[in-house]
Amino acid sequence: MKIVKRKINNLEVYYMHYKKFKTIDISFIYSNEAIPEEVNERVFLSEILTDTSKKYNNHEKLNLATNDLYGLSHVCQYNNIGNIGLMMFFIKVVGDKYLGDENNLSKSLDFLLELIYNPKLYKGKIPKKTVDELIEQNEELLLSIKQNKNVYSYVEFMKNYINNNPHLNLSFPVTEYFSSISQDSVTKVYNKLINEDNLKIFIAGDFDFDKMDEMIENKLAFIDKRDNSPIDLNYVFNPTKQVKEVVEETSTGQTRVFLGYDLGFESNKKNAMIMAIFDELFGGYEKSMLFSSIREKLNLSYYVYSKYSQSNHLFYIVLETDKENYNKALNEVKRQLELCKNGEISEVLFNQAKENLIKKLEILVDSQTRFMMNNIIEFIQFNQAFDLTKSIKDFQKISLKDVTDLIKNINLDTVYIYTNGDK
Repeated sequence: MKIVKRKINNLEVYYMHYKKFKTIDISFIYSNEAIPEEVNERVFLSEILTDTSKKYNNHEKLNLATNDLYGLSHVCQYNNIGNIGLMMFFIKVVGDKYLGDENNLSKSLDFLLELIYNPKLYKGKIPKKTVDELIEQNEELLLSIKQNKNVYSYVEFMKNYINNNPHLNLSFPVTEYFSSISQDSVTKVYNKLINEDNLKIFIAGDFDFDKMDEMIENKLAFIDKRDNSPIDLNYVFNPTKQVKEVVEETSTGQTRVFLGYDLGFESNKKNAMIMAIFDELFGGYEKSMLFSSIREKLNLSYYVYSKYSQSNHLFYIVLETDKENYNKALNEVKRQLELCKNGEISEVLFNQAKENLIKKLEILVDSQTRFMMNNIIEFIQFNQAFDLTKSIKDFQKISLKDVTDLIKNINLDTVYIYTNGDK
């Protein structure tokens, strides 16, 4: 599937013609260089701007509007790619040609623009009551997280991992900045979002390009021209920094171990594909090296897995074990990684990992929404479109030597252990 770039009213618009489904996906992607002090406001706005608007000023009106648009679905989420913050608005609508209603797409786009550009305000500001309610809700959420030890330990690990890497930012509420949240701060960030952030629009589905051009030209003429030059995506590698080790004691339960790694290589498409293969064979599925060794052979862990995050250039390992076994499990992870760095990886396992990933890619095109999301990430991270055929060929070209050469640059960065404090 080709991506067609349009320049309309100084806006960057990307079309993906996809005839397989009756729905059309539209996404507005606002990007900025992420500022940690703004993360709460942006997370709050992702809720505020999909909850009500000036026209749809309560849930009942909003729900009636989506029902009238043949069950339009809408969502907004805030996330990060490295040092870039993304506010992503998505709607999924049924195409006009399948309804006999030539205005459904037009009305659906009006609905999305209403949510983004016409929020419910009080004297020109995001209502204080709305902000106060969100602060209270998120404080309660963060308190409830502490009761769920799996979620809490993961969140605390990520905080420590990210704090040890200056190019990364959190994309969930941060309590240390709650005292600075106000009606004014949320309004200020909202105005920055709609007036200053880089904006790209992605549309996927079965539609007429010329009619879509005309619709966007007419409906989005009010959006001011802005600087849409790409934001420099930075991933900082510091080989001289100290490994951060944190041990947090709890009253009961199993020991959870998190190991975060510094990837000392450039973030580009080829390296991302190589790393995806390594992640799959090392700890990505039930026949991986970590699972076979730590879980099956040595019985040191109830679960163990690795996770490579392409968008944030992160790699980490998670396992759960008895307190008396966590040093053994930790040492076995380190041993398995050294074996890989020395080239001691089974060809059978390597080929199976590639096959697994190719199957995942082939499944990707079965979802128009997932396919579009994948393209959005590729554009922002690598400034290129996702090409299924080329991606499969590129995976097939990767050798075992490519993997071993790349992973020699991986070094331990952060260790977080959440353990039973009983003697």
